[in-house]
Amino acid sequence: MDCTGGNWILTQEGFDIATAQAFEGLFTVGSGTLHTRASLEEHFADCPQDSRELRRPANVTAEKFVHAPGRWGTFVPGVFGHHPLLLQEMINLPWFLELTPVVDGERLDLTASNVQGFRRTLNMRTATLSRELAWQTKSGKTLRVLHERFISGCATNLSVQRMRIECDQAVELTILGGIDARVTTNGFDHFRLVEIRETAGGVTCRVVTDAEDTIGMETRLTADGAVWTYGNAERHGWRQAVVTVQPGRPLVVEKRTAVTTSRDPASTTPAAVLDCHAGASWDDLRRRHCAHWAGEWERADIRIEGDDESQIILRSSIYHLLRAHVPGDGRVAICAKGYAGDAYKGHFFWDTEAYLLPFFLYTAPEKARTFIDFRIGNLAEAQKIAASYGCRGARFPWESDADGRECCCEFQYRDHEIHVTGAVAHGVAHYFSAVGGVAQASDAAARLAVETARYWMDRIDYRKGETSPSILGVMGPDEYAPITHNNAYTNRMAAFNLAFAARVGRRGGATDEECAAFARTAAALPILRSRKNPELVLQCEGFESLAESRFDEFWADRKGCYAARVSQERLYRSKNLKQADVILLMAMFPDEFTDAEVKAAWETYLPVTTHDSSLSAAIHAIVALRLGLFDEAWTFFRKSAAIDLDTDHGGAAQGIHIAGAAGNWQVLVLGFAGMRTALQSNVLSFNPKLPAHWTKLAFPIVWKGTPVHVEMERGRTKVTNRGSQTLDISVAGRIARVAPGECGEW
Repeated sequence: MDCTGGNWILTQEGFDIATAQAFEGLFTVGSGTLHTRASLEEHFADCPQDSRELRRPANVTAEKFVHAPGRWGTFVPGVFGHHPLLLQEMINLPWFLELTPVVDGERLDLTASNVQGFRRTLNMRTATLSRELAWQTKSGKTLRVLHERFISGCATNLSVQRMRIECDQAVELTILGGIDARVTTNGFDHFRLVEIRETAGGVTCRVVTDAEDTIGMETRLTADGAVWTYGNAERHGWRQAVVTVQPGRPLVVEKRTAVTTSRDPASTTPAAVLDCHAGASWDDLRRRHCAHWAGEWERADIRIEGDDESQIILRSSIYHLLRAHVPGDGRVAICAKGYAGDAYKGHFFWDTEAYLLPFFLYTAPEKARTFIDFRIGNLAEAQKIAASYGCRGARFPWESDADGRECCCEFQYRDHEIHVTGAVAHGVAHYFSAVGGVAQASDAAARLAVETARYWMDRIDYRKGETSPSILGVMGPDEYAPITHNNAYTNRMAAFNLAFAARVGRRGGATDEECAAFARTAAALPILRSRKNPELVLQCEGFESLAESRFDEFWADRKGCYAARVSQERLYRSKNLKQADVILLMAMFPDEFTDAEVKAAWETYLPVTTHDSSLSAAIHAIVALRLGLFDEAWTFFRKSAAIDLDTDHGGAAQGIHIAGAAGNWQVLVLGFAGMRTALQSNVLSFNPKLPAHWTKLAFPIVWKGTPVHVEMERGRTKVTNRGSQTLDISVAGRIARVAPGECGEW
């Protein structure tokens, strides 16, 4: 991986089939409503995408996926179908990127052709993917091929591709471009109807899924001097043209594809989208697209001076966060693989509130609102889930589809990771705190708080001989401790949920008596301490009695994840954490724990934490900074930041680690910049702890409706108020009042 181009460009130099899928995921392009993996336009021979080998439920952390040279991926958020083994899953839609040159009967194929000078780049500033290569054909001809593509940021249903071919001698060239519906998702065919036919200058495809969604695609191809003919086979339709390319006169082929679904307004058809932009040139479309992305970056870019590598890693994280958000659509959130792969089946997790929400909340609050609307919109389904467990109120699913249904196949996660319900309520409270105050929570948000609180009141137990409540039989964020009692993180999130409901409950339908009961129970839920060391917060009851991890015996080389080395049975009986648990609790509620308590937790849990989850390292970096462990913080930050860019070891092959990307942003803003969230402070506050080799850290923030711009250097911080309201701002404990248009300096 080469990171060049003013710290905006990710570059792949040379092609290696072993890393093809990793770059497909890393170089995903999208517009929120439409996403495509960076599959090569000409694809590979003998690499079918319609396998009927059904994927089975498994622990994704340790799952071994079926190997293939490349994987197509066309994803529209919210388009789900029912898999016979995996329940509801996001459907991989027909592939429309095909654009293949053929010379003397030889198709360009990077697994078989003689190709030199391969170079592919993702320009994150403009969300544009480019590829160039020199192709020496078997018949002795040399062609230089350049591909460019983007999915329009302003016309979000529109994909735009261009291929330019140059040669040193006259070449008769055949161009193929079409739509291929020979696609399954995790081995299952979700397409109940596929219709492919020719249109004037192109190909159209209509698919009806097993969930009765209709997907429409239309692609149109143009090239000077080309006369297009139509060809088709089962579930595959294409246009082809034979063109003679002369030296010094490059051939330029343009392909535009529109994708719409039954989730779009009825008037949004593929033909209407293409017709709307038919008069715009490639340059026009790209100019508008780049202007859109310039606006996105203006509100979200983090600038690091003195460290080019960290700069581009951060921009990679932010790029995928910006790409994956579905604008103005509260019917979906962002799936765990950032719509760059289907490893997590397109499901939405607690990551939405715990990891993704802060990035959007403090850069573009209106985008964060869609996450809140998504949960509120699925409250009725959450009530059904609670009822299925014999409880009142609302319990949110561990793995959710767009309709809020529980889609987790494995009982230990589905039945016991109930902290997701607390995360949802925490996210709602965080949103309203950040945009004006919890007291301004909407009636619908207050109802969510009440219904989730009612669930907790029924889920809590009072054991015989005890007067304090307990939450029994849960799995906390550490998924290697399966069914435990009084997990500290789960108890604290439940208490937060109950206290939130006590504050807003009357508007959410609760009685005064209920609100009082919510408050009493919240105050009584225990956070356990060790009897051996009262400063140690216990992850759960009995943690100290678990078997030792024996990493030196079972995981001596530390290659790969620990869960792939030992049995699940051993995981579940040993002191081995998948990710931050108590450490996460202390990161989210820093004022509730002393430095001594944080230090005790660090020294106890870090040695037995595997970091098998991409969610773990970022949280450890933030807590290490609190403890003044700067070397450890830096190590954890780089571990988190590089996970998707490590193409040699899988990287984003199965999709982007999108919550990890959001965690990287949190390390920069909540960690190195030391910003306190709106749940932690009523005043915009910073406590900078920049790495020694950074000369500047700069970023935008929206604080309770007021945009500001922050610049930090060694021993100096400037905050510019770009809003219309005066702000009190604290840096390292010193408060100053900054008027609109003015800059405060510390």
